[in-house]
This record gives sequence, C-alpha cells and structure tokens, in this order.
Amino acid sequence: MTKIYHCSFLLFFLCCTVNAVFAQLKPTKTTAVVTFIFTNPMNQSPVGGKQFVIEGKKTKKQFELETNEEGKAFILVPVNDVYAVHLDNWENFAEVTIPKGAYQRHEIPVPFYEIPKDGSTLLAEIPVHIRLVNSENQPSKLIEELIIRSGKSRKTHTITTDENGKATINLPIGCQYMLNLKGAPNYYKFEIPNKPYAAWTEDVLFERKQGMDKYPSIHHALFNFVFQDLNGDFAEGEDFWVISKKDGTRYNGTTNAFGIAQILVPLNDVYLLNAAYNLNFGEKKIALEKGSDIVVETVVYESVTSKEWLARQKNQELMATRRDSIAAAEELKQIAALDSLKKLNLEDKFIEEFVRKNQPIPIKRTFKIRKAIKAKVAIIEEQLKVNPNYFVEEDKPILAILQRFKESWKGKVVVTDITQSMNPYLEEVLIWHLLNLKQGEHTKYLFFNDGDKKMASAKKVGTTGGIYDCEGAWEEVQLVINTMHTAIERGLGGGEPPENDLEAVLKGIQSKKDVEELVLIADSYSRVRDMELLSQIDIPIRIILCGAEEKNNFYQALKPDINEEYLTIAHRTKGSIHTLRQDILNLSEKKEGEIVEIGKHRYILRNKQFIKLN
Repeated sequence: MTKIYHCSFLLFFLCCTVNAVFAQLKPTKTTAVVTFIFTNPMNQSPVGGKQFVIEGKKTKKQFELETNEEGKAFILVPVNDVYAVHLDNWENFAEVTIPKGAYQRHEIPVPFYEIPKDGSTLLAEIPVHIRLVNSENQPSKLIEELIIRSGKSRKTHTITTDENGKATINLPIGCQYMLNLKGAPNYYKFEIPNKPYAAWTEDVLFERKQGMDKYPSIHHALFNFVFQDLNGDFAEGEDFWVISKKDGTRYNGTTNAFGIAQILVPLNDVYLLNAAYNLNFGEKKIALEKGSDIVVETVVYESVTSKEWLARQKNQELMATRRDSIAAAEELKQIAALDSLKKLNLEDKFIEEFVRKNQPIPIKRTFKIRKAIKAKVAIIEEQLKVNPNYFVEEDKPILAILQRFKESWKGKVVVTDITQSMNPYLEEVLIWHLLNLKQGEHTKYLFFNDGDKKMASAKKVGTTGGIYDCEGAWEEVQLVINTMHTAIERGLGGGEPPENDLEAVLKGIQSKKDVEELVLIADSYSRVRDMELLSQIDIPIRIILCGAEEKNNFYQALKPDINEEYLTIAHRTKGSIHTLRQDILNLSEKKEGEIVEIGKHRYILRNKQFIKLN
C-alpha cells in the first residue's frame, strides 16, 4: 500500500509572478488572473510579506511573488499548465493546475503559519482526511468505524466514514497515529510531521471480501490460500500451514465454505508453504517493501481435494499390496521347490531351469546366485550382439535403462528398493554390475527395506532404517550379492506399502564424496513414506521405475501405473524419470499447468506437484 499525502488546500489554479494591483490585471483567451490569499488558520490573520516562487512544469519558467499587507499576491499566468509552488524552506509546497479556458479569474486561499524557530512542535490541529481505497486505488465505499489512537498522548478518536469511504477529523500535527478497524486491530500507522500543513490526507488500502475476516497489521502479514479443485470449484476443509525458517513455528489455517484459508504470521521472516498432500511446495519472504504498509500474500492453490488424495492413496496401497501378495505367493512356490530339490542335491538343475527360461532368480532362497547371474550374463552378451533392443523386448526395465545411460551414469550411487514387490527385478541390478562394470570401476550400492522388521508405528520419518550399503568393483559381485541378501533377510518382506525412499537417498548422498547425481530404483506403484525430506535433497535424482510399462511374469494381471510422487521428486531435484521405453529428462523445466504423458497416463503440474489426470 502506498501512502498518499496531500496539502488539503489543494490549489486548483496557479498564480503569477508580477506583484501588481489586481485591478490592473486582465485575463485573456490564453492567460488567467490568479490571486493568492495567505491566511494564518490559527487566528485568521493575513500573512503579509511572504515570498514564494511558482514554476511552470511545461515551460520551466519561475516567477517570484510576495504577499501584501492583506496577505494577497496577484499574477497573470498562461492557461493549460501545472505549476509548483516553492517556499524558501519548502519546495513543492503545493501543485496547481490551470485548465484550458478563456478569461479566467481565480482566488486561491492559502492557509499558512510559520514553524517555531526553536524547532518546538506546533500546537496546531489540522483537518485530516481518511480515505479508504481498494486495490485499484478507487474509493472502497465502505461505511466503517475508525478508531484512531495518538502515539504521543494515547488519546483515542472515533469517526465513521461516509458512503464513499471518507471521513475527516482534526488532529494535532507532529504526532504518530494508529488506525484500527473492526476485525483489523493495529491495521495502519501514519505520521503527520511537524510542518505547517493546512490539512493532511491519508489513502488507506482496505477492502472487505466475502469469506475473508482476517486482516494484516503493522506487525503481521496475511496469507490468503485459495483452494480450487481441477474443475475450478472451491473446496472447504482443506488444511494449509506455513513454517517459519527463523524459529520453526508452525501457523495453521483451514479453508472455509469459500475455499479460503487465512493465516496471520509475523513480519520479517521466510515461510515454507505446505498443503495436506503437498509438503514444502514453496517459500515466501515476508517483509514490508518500500512504499508499503501491509503485506498480503494470496496463493491460489489448484489440486485435487484431500478426500480425492486419500482415495488415490488407498487405491495405490491396494495395488501395492496385490503386488506384494503375488510376489509372496511366487516366493512360497520357489521355497517349496528349492527345499525339496536341495534334499536331492538338485538345486543346480532348478537354477539352470530359471536361467534357461529367463525367469527371475529367487535371490532370497539360494546361495548360488553368483553362478546363476554369471550364466545369465553370458546369454545376455550373446543376445545383445544381435539385438541391441533385447532388454526392452524382454521387459527388463532396470537393465534397459542402465544400458541406455551406461556411459553417463558410470560410478553413480545406486539406491534400490528391495521390498517384497521388487523381487522380480533385483537380479537386474546384479546382472548390470557384471555386464557393464570393467575392472577398476566402482559403483556405490544402497539397498533399503523400509525399516527391517519395525512395526509401522515405530517408523519415524528420517530414522526408519533398514538401509544397507556397499561399494564394489567388477570382481566384487559377491559383496554386492551379500549386501543385498542381508537387506532382504532383515526386512519384513515389504511391510505396508509406503517406503523410505528419500531417507535412503539422503544416506546415499552422504555415503560418497562429491556426489553430483544419484540413481533411485523404485517400485512405480509404491508411495513414498518421507516426502517431507525432499527439500533436503540438492542433487538430481534419476529415477528408474519398475512396473510403469512392462508386463512381467509375476504381475501380468495388474495394469502399469506410476505414483505421482516420483514425478514430483524428479521435478524438484532437477532429476529425471525413466521407464522401460521412456526417458523424461526435462521435468524440472515444466511450468505450472503443463502436462506430461507417460505411457497411457497424463500428469499435470500444479504447485510444484504432479497430479495424475487419467
């Protein structure tokens, strides 16, 4: 809001420099006769001998004037110009406009009194005009009771605006004042300096809008969150909160029937913006800008409702649970077959059958993984010689993607979800290790199982645990196998669907010096337990999604899907999303409202968060 100060004697017409007798001056078609009349408003006596200068804005010409004993000065001036009035100690004392028109005569009353030479405060009251205006600087036309409190005497004055939002009150100069309105305490502060003003005008930005009953003040800023669903309809009961970066204090608000949540916060701080299903989606620095008296931040937030997010999450968890159950059933079959064959010393033949049929190796139940992996690598090397697209055709997402980026992703930290639903994909990490790493090259691996065998209630964001790491060269594949095997065995087979992806990513970043980007291998169906950690990640995350496109032997009955959270992670970290057939590298460049297509699905970006449309 901008303060607008006016001298209330608003000089509508200007005077001339020639101190001549009024009767001798005659107006013409192009000039006007103007008489200035200086009067002391405290005793109504004329102010004689007052010298002043007027200056034309168009011509830049200056004219000197002096009042006579009656306080009058006369001048003939050109019409259609704006003139500034300068006193010897006060430039631009007033500004006057002479309109177009022939044969004009004007008398301009000028209330004037001198400042005490000792600098003491003038014991004078002047008319103060309060005008309530809207954001377009037009009259608010509000009839409001105004309570004005003097900062010096603490005296309180009460006035009411008219139908045009205006009110006038006499107040002493040389004081500060606090303006209060109904529901808006300490809303506005202004000061009338110790100068010989004849009057003072304050334009105060104030509006009342439906659904908004909170107002900023000289100490607090106001956040207005306006929630609209993707159809443009307002929604009630949506939670928003902001968190102070200075001291961590949280300030909450919930949308009303008009879709508005209002939150008052202290000035001079930076605040993190949060919605119920979109944490840390932005931040705002809150401070008074030059020329402003209040701070109002309006955030129009478009998304699906919390009710819809909850329904989506339940559906995602249902699908993830189905994947877990399918994987668990297959695992039980493998265990029974392996256990019976071990007694007959036929385990080798069983593993050979898995290799021959190109089925996922049952990593959990056999210690002959290395032999099986090497056998598969030998077959794959031959296949790749004749068919570079072999991994895509065989629905091997991890291998297909790592093969596409094997040159640019050398020596990266690779973080892998090894919970139940990922069983069919884990062998691909080991195959890639043997297939592409040359002697002397190292890759850092982290495997996470979402908290070992912790109950869900014991899993705290950032400290869920169940993360195991190693660093291996080409010849150290057994170390990688053993670490993966340990992580699997100490897990609970998956537990509930949400996983601690970002906790594992952060540990991966900390585990190796100078990490510039990181590869995350994740189940495209699962939710991310710890999205609130996303703001701590400052390097690109390359996300390989398993289950986004391919039809694998275990999950043929399930439709491919992608949890939106992975797109959001890639967008905010300047990372990328990779599926069996697609590489989406420019997610961070997407603007609000842009749509991304992955397979048969479309996702729209709103508030730094991707939302699935179909």
